[in-house]
Amino acid sequence: MRNPSGSVINSGRMGVRGTPGFSFFGISCDGIDSDLIKRHIFYLALLSVLTKFIIFFTTTFIFHSFIDYFDFQYYLQSANNIAQGQIPYVSFGFDYPPLAFIPIILAFIPAVLLNNAGIFVLLFQVQMVICDIVIVICVYLIGLKLYTEKTAFTGALLYATAFSAAYFVLTKYDAFPTSILMLAVLFSVYNKKVQGYLAIVIGFFVKIFPVIALPFMVLYHAKPASLKQEIVSILKIGIPVSVILILPFLILKPEILLSYFSGSLVRTDVYVNTATNTLYAYLHDVFNLGIPATVVSNIMYLIMGLVLLLLAAAAWVDPKKEPRHLVKFLLMAIFTVVFCLKYHSPQYIIWFTPFVCLLVADSLSGVILFYGTQVLTYLEFPLLFGTLYVNGEYLSPAGSYGWYFALFFFTLVYAAYIVLVYLAVKPSMAHIKKFRSNFETAIRKKP
Repeated sequence: MRNPSGSVINSGRMGVRGTPGFSFFGISCDGIDSDLIKRHIFYLALLSVLTKFIIFFTTTFIFHSFIDYFDFQYYLQSANNIAQGQIPYVSFGFDYPPLAFIPIILAFIPAVLLNNAGIFVLLFQVQMVICDIVIVICVYLIGLKLYTEKTAFTGALLYATAFSAAYFVLTKYDAFPTSILMLAVLFSVYNKKVQGYLAIVIGFFVKIFPVIALPFMVLYHAKPASLKQEIVSILKIGIPVSVILILPFLILKPEILLSYFSGSLVRTDVYVNTATNTLYAYLHDVFNLGIPATVVSNIMYLIMGLVLLLLAAAAWVDPKKEPRHLVKFLLMAIFTVVFCLKYHSPQYIIWFTPFVCLLVADSLSGVILFYGTQVLTYLEFPLLFGTLYVNGEYLSPAGSYGWYFALFFFTLVYAAYIVLVYLAVKPSMAHIKKFRSNFETAIRKKP
């Protein structure tokens, strides 16, 4: 139940009383029927695994498409390099932070013992499926802070059956950092901020994107304490972990940071399956304005920076610090980064899909559009990859029917996601006016 202001009334999500509480990673859900929670989690985990089997079967046997094993070759070669005595980042380049080696090594050791590369792929996939189950559980438990048990289950059900995201769980390692990000959010909404900060720091050293959530988590917790105290808290956690994980490589190869960031973050090409290239195609090829792709890309990065600053300002002046607000800020921030990047891998949808599922769980139109975007992303990859486009180009000549179809398709993809995020966040002029009022009040209070 909700009061007129839109916040959740606690009694609306009360289950059977008098039963032992449920605990997950130290998170206690007291006052809710633990048997119901366990039953829901069992169903969700089962559906999550079943979705992986269905998408694997459908992709290969019905659509006669492919399961993308390209990244597994990269992971396996990197593990082989370590087995031969080489040091990552020093002896050979590696595109991801140090803790990305955790699932790689865990899958590599049995594969070496059994002398079977297929075992490596299978065990890596099993680990990612487990990480995805953790995400499902986090979505459900966070949902219990936002809704009734039924709606929380609906949100987790959406993620468990997100079939396009499931494809990338089986083929990439993004489920691992996303699971850590969702644990950080779970800890935050259950007021375990130290664990949340630690999870974000760890997530950063698995893959960089979880750090996007850090400013919003700091501002979320800054209500009872000062912002300075929250920054000190994160530094106490982040500095020691950073020293342990980075210092050895810096000692061996001082220029490692520059080479890592230049190789991993600075990309020259504009991928055609990006909003940047879609906008560029309209400006340059449809309207013949002759604007270079680099100019469009720079504008998109400028937009990214401005939106992130506005979101941080909104989080700063937000007086309520509600869990739902935190989820909204994180969705908008992560989606903005994905939307504005000039390079794009379809598995990036894993990063923000859990937040979308949480926020559209109580909206029928949102649920319908959510599955619509899953269809579009599944069409984008793997079904249309190699026939409609590859990373660097549309496969039909500019101005042809095939080229216009590719442009229309990616326009539809990004338009659908913009509408989906809009339905999830549900902004209004009232929110904008309230933000402006709160911001002006906060500015006046500052010395």
